[in-house]
Amino acid sequence: MKSPQPESLLSVRHLTHFFSGKTPQVNAVSFDINAGEFVSIIGPNGSGKSTVLRLIISELQPAGGEIVIQGKTLKSMKPLERARSVALLTQHDNADLRLTVSEYVALGRIPWQAEYSNGEHEKVITDAINDVGIAHLQHVSLGKLSGGERQRAGFARVLAQQPALLLLDEPTNHLDPLARHQLLSLIKHKNMTTVAVLHDLELIQPFSDRVLMMNQGELVCSGTPAQVLDSSWLEQVFGMQSLHVTHPLSGKTLRIFEALPGEIN
Repeated sequence: MKSPQPESLLSVRHLTHFFSGKTPQVNAVSFDINAGEFVSIIGPNGSGKSTVLRLIISELQPAGGEIVIQGKTLKSMKPLERARSVALLTQHDNADLRLTVSEYVALGRIPWQAEYSNGEHEKVITDAINDVGIAHLQHVSLGKLSGGERQRAGFARVLAQQPALLLLDEPTNHLDPLARHQLLSLIKHKNMTTVAVLHDLELIQPFSDRVLMMNQGELVCSGTPAQVLDSSWLEQVFGMQSLHVTHPLSGKTLRIFEALPGEIN
């Protein structure tokens, strides 16, 4: 007897978007995300990765296709319902730099303002700040933070929002290697349903349940990290190859990436 298939938390069907002209930035993209999955989207610059996230969060409107979250179409959701369902963390936002870290993280609670007491909100905010390791900065204004500290505060804000679906758009660019692993490990530990646009291929294997590869607005390959990173698509899309090496001390098999001959001028 077959095990029942998990119900998709997010279903994207034939999603299409044009920025200008007749060439689509996103062209008939379809995929499903199950509850608790961490799915990475990879691809070269301009391939449509971030546009897909902006369509899911309703920052952009699709020219065609459908987005369904927890059984409801995105276009049928009211703004409050969308805010409770989906949160987006980008490299940059337009937050008021005069806000303290605590005030900034508290913005994540706005969709739930009427549902909980002040004490309950404060606990969620404090827990999120502690989880990302910036309790000592909670009374510091955003304008006085480093890029990495700002990014940690951003992680705390989306954690405080408690969305059903978390979207991450290149979330680790301002972070040092240890912080990258700490924060992505935190998301995995919390079992948050996550779709993340990642440029660092080294982060794909340890954190992703599945990988979607895009090129020129189309979804060209999907599967487990091993299936995608070891496929010929890696060479065709990135001009790189995946190699397996054995760590001299631990004996573990590691995956490294290098450019194909002739790809570096």
